[in-house]
Amino acid sequence: MRFVTGGLSLVFLFVLLSLLFRLWLESKRERTAPSEIIGEELSTELRSVALRPLKVLAGYYEKRDIDQIAKCIDETMLQDEILILGTNPKEIFIGRERAANLLWGDWKFWGQADMDADKTVFNRVGDAIYFIVRGQVKLDIWRFIIPIKITGVLREKGNKWYISKLQFINDFNTNYVIFAWGVSLALITSMLLFGISWLLHI
Repeated sequence: MRFVTGGLSLVFLFVLLSLLFRLWLESKRERTAPSEIIGEELSTELRSVALRPLKVLAGYYEKRDIDQIAKCIDETMLQDEILILGTNPKEIFIGRERAANLLWGDWKFWGQADMDADKTVFNRVGDAIYFIVRGQVKLDIWRFIIPIKITGVLREKGNKWYISKLQFINDFNTNYVIFAWGVSLALITSMLLFGISWLLHI
């Protein structure tokens, strides 16, 4: 039994490493040659004013100066409408104070975010504009790069456009993550059985 469980452990380990490599490879491909997103052609003037809050936000994310959080919110967001969804399930931020908490956490711990605001894709939705911005984050802890998409809604107030809704999305193939989770459970089970068979000499 030791040979069977040991062999299975090696197989599951190889499959897990292969899935992780495919996940990394696809993420790298998405950063260097991203899939096309179709948007709506805006007039030059409208595109310029719609880009303003996104470029300003990108600049603040580049600096990561937590003393500038209030200024960033004032310049880029509609404080009475703001809703931000982070990349984790419990990251739901409503209102100015919660938005400030998100920016503080991102700038303090998340990593160096690089948003390609100039290539933002826009679509008009009534009196609002839906946007998609691509970017990447170099994580502080592990030093690897994750491609991201930032989507949201812009609304006009006082002849200026502001961010009303915002969502951060890790831009990689989650199917590999799900399969890797299953393979990890199988690997742990086979390793436990191998350990038991080794102890019992069977």
